[in-house]
Amino acid sequence: MVAFKNTVLTILTVCIILFVSGLIIAYGRGYRFDAKQKAIGSTGLISVTSDPTGATITIDNKKVGATNTTVTIKPGWYTLGISKEGYQSWEKKIRVQGEVVVSTHAVLFPTNPSLSAITTGGVANPVLSPDGSKLAFTMPRSPNATNGAEQIDREGVWVLELIDKPLGLNRDAKQLLKATALDTTNAILSWSPDSKQLLLDIPSGKVTASYLLETDKLNEYAKPIFEKQTTMSDWKLQQQTKEKEKLLTLSPDFTKIATESMKIISFSPDENKILYEATAAAALPTIITPALLGTNATEDKRNIIPNTLYIYDIKEDKNYFIGASKDLVFQWLPTSRQLLTAGNNKIDVVDFDGTNRKTVYAGPFWDSFVAPWTNASKLVILTNLNPSASTLPNLYAVNIK
Repeated sequence: MVAFKNTVLTILTVCIILFVSGLIIAYGRGYRFDAKQKAIGSTGLISVTSDPTGATITIDNKKVGATNTTVTIKPGWYTLGISKEGYQSWEKKIRVQGEVVVSTHAVLFPTNPSLSAITTGGVANPVLSPDGSKLAFTMPRSPNATNGAEQIDREGVWVLELIDKPLGLNRDAKQLLKATALDTTNAILSWSPDSKQLLLDIPSGKVTASYLLETDKLNEYAKPIFEKQTTMSDWKLQQQTKEKEKLLTLSPDFTKIATESMKIISFSPDENKILYEATAAAALPTIITPALLGTNATEDKRNIIPNTLYIYDIKEDKNYFIGASKDLVFQWLPTSRQLLTAGNNKIDVVDFDGTNRKTVYAGPFWDSFVAPWTNASKLVILTNLNPSASTLPNLYAVNIK
């Protein structure tokens, strides 16, 4: 009898454990009891994160919590909103499927960004390095300056690292070449593909002299280049080789379309997305079959039209319309989730799928120049906030976080 009771108890215990485990697994997969329907049905999960955190989450204009969190909801289409005081709101259409987690991450930009000066003595010809980590520029002679030793010493070519280092070390620009070694007043700067050298073109009448600088030290002199075309051809070949190596990692079907019908403008910093201009009409083949669940719900544009900009998401096999190429010039933010476009005295940021276009700076700046800090916390612009004091512009940081 005792043995029988022990056997029954063991069976009951196992059944209870299995039952509870089943309930936990079902709950984790999104199954919930619907009191209205008096039945158990599947639900979906929305993982909502934002930068900064603590932002209000709304679904179809109903507040459901604050970031970062996970929301359980019935399958269907919803309008997800994320907002925080002092920041521009973010909104997107999302599709929720049963037993599927949809992940969303919103970057919120301040409504009133602050400006801080990076240089004060005047700057010309700023050029961003290919890897996005350095900004080269020249410091010309200020029209209001005297011929003092300090003024002469600061003239020349400089480089600024767009990196926040520990304890604020080495945040100032470094001089690469002094004007006493070479007159750089009219110098035109170009970066090498590996971001380690600078090419200086200095026109003088009908002749242009070219020089090379190393960007990790103060150069005592500029190295003359007598075969500039050879150097430029080598650099172009290096760039083309890099792009071909990246394309070789993709599906052959996509690579064929990219070669025949696309002009690749740039890969995202994480190399998971491609910004390109369509050069011929084509239909993108489906690369991932079956389609992934819980992906971006923004409309996938598989038929591409010439003279139009698109972004192809390699990981999700999705293609997004961005705009007409003649009207837009884009560059990536280091997050790989947003792009910058500048013009008409304003700077806009747009999500990689073409949604949530926001103006992060509106005001005067020169030549539509803008460069992002490597951690995407700031944008560098060229502007002159006091023309009565100096005719030369300076570099300013626009804080967008």
